[in-house]
Amino acid sequence: MLRSTFILYALWASVATAASVPKDLTACVQKAFATSDPDKRIVSPGDATYTDARLGEKIQFDEFPALIAYAKDVSEVGPLVKCALKSGYKPVPRAGGHHFLAYSALNNSLLIDLAHVNHVIVSADKKTAAVGGGIRLGALYTALDAYGATFVGGICPTVGLGGLISAGGFNMQMRALGMSADHVASAKVVLADGTTVVASLSSHPDLFWAIRGGGGATYGIVVEYTLKLSTFPRSAMLYLAWNETGNVRYDVAKRFLAWGPAQPKEFTSQVNVYKNTVSVVGWYLGGTVQELGAIVNASGLLEIGSPQVVVSGGCSTDNSRIFGYTAFECLPDDQVDASIMNVVPEPYDQFENNAQFKYEEVPKSSTRAQAWPWERFRRMTKSFFVQKSRPVTDDVVKELVDRIGQLDDASEAWGEWHAWNLSSSSTGGAFAWREQALAHLEFIVTGSEDAATAKRYEQWFTSLEGLLRPAVGPASYAGYMDDSLSVNPLIAYYGSNVCRLVGIKSKYDPSNVFTNPLSIPPRAPQGISC
Repeated sequence: MLRSTFILYALWASVATAASVPKDLTACVQKAFATSDPDKRIVSPGDATYTDARLGEKIQFDEFPALIAYAKDVSEVGPLVKCALKSGYKPVPRAGGHHFLAYSALNNSLLIDLAHVNHVIVSADKKTAAVGGGIRLGALYTALDAYGATFVGGICPTVGLGGLISAGGFNMQMRALGMSADHVASAKVVLADGTTVVASLSSHPDLFWAIRGGGGATYGIVVEYTLKLSTFPRSAMLYLAWNETGNVRYDVAKRFLAWGPAQPKEFTSQVNVYKNTVSVVGWYLGGTVQELGAIVNASGLLEIGSPQVVVSGGCSTDNSRIFGYTAFECLPDDQVDASIMNVVPEPYDQFENNAQFKYEEVPKSSTRAQAWPWERFRRMTKSFFVQKSRPVTDDVVKELVDRIGQLDDASEAWGEWHAWNLSSSSTGGAFAWREQALAHLEFIVTGSEDAATAKRYEQWFTSLEGLLRPAVGPASYAGYMDDSLSVNPLIAYYGSNVCRLVGIKSKYDPSNVFTNPLSIPPRAPQGISC
């Protein structure tokens, strides 16, 4: 096994990086933090908490920031950017740490962590809220609960709001209400020179367009969003599960891809295809158990094998958000345990025996239980959009299901396939595939520390890319990046918006201060003519 090799490499990289960190960078960051706990919020490679602090959700041994600075106030971020520029380091923002390629923690960088910039200030009319750019979704929902309000956002409670909006905002209400980026009224953005501007439809509208679905951290660091708040009606929920052999997994997946996107706009659903099982989950926003029951009865899904069937109604918003995590039915309000959403700023579990970074780990609610630590992963993933103009064929679906079944149990391989076919109009964000997307296919494997096993998984993904990309086209979701695409990644993630985004990048960050291996550049990249 390679665990000891990885640890030795991490220690070597830490020592090498520590030696190169100039004292003026540390001193500058301390000055930026002078008003509150400067030493408690800085982690360098020589510190015992460095390994924990540089990791987000993904366990990885490729990215070693020169210094990690934990901001706690909007006013600190601009000075931190200036510190990086003065010392010759890249400023790299981290909102949630869920980037699948770990691009929120890069080599030779000052990592500016925003998780403690997590304030929630609700307006008097409860229609909007000023929200810190580093807040996690569970903390946001927990804070808004106190006002009887919520936000059109994703499910995973530890994902950062900034990452969600920068990719467009995949969520379980989107077929009726649109993407998360559609529910942003304005944003405070720290630019490449350390100054701050407010971006909205009337102020810096080009920047406002780009940060909502165009890879937000490419153009600046969003330190605060003004969100448009919602109230969700009580909803009906669906859970179907099959634990059977034979063609059941294929039959369910094939039927779902024809059925899910064609349902009423209030119903957003997904199929989860595992090695030996398959399940369908859905959220019918505002629907009754009778209405959802009729949809399921007409679906043809109940005629496949012998599924476990749970169709329930009257779900509160909290109950709907934890559906599939801690509950599979609609419960009475006093039985709903929403503690999974009550996350602290540093929500991840301990990695091996490394000391954990902790600083003011206070949840938003003092009356509900705190969320348990979120597991870290060696995650491998691929993303594909099925477009309306070229639906995936039955033969390809069969092959996909078979390939998931071919991997070993340790891989925990699964396909999470969502119905799209969005019906709501856009407010102008840069997400490229809103009109064309019929369904989204994501494939996830838990990676291995064994080199031979890891190589086999990589080859599986390469083969998957070779099978599926010609069948569905170039489109992928920017929130689930991978670096082994067979098409131009900028086209895959940003489609026909690439040249417009390049122009905005050249206007706001011509020197490419905010950059990562797959970010929009300030000039047309090779292979793209603008």
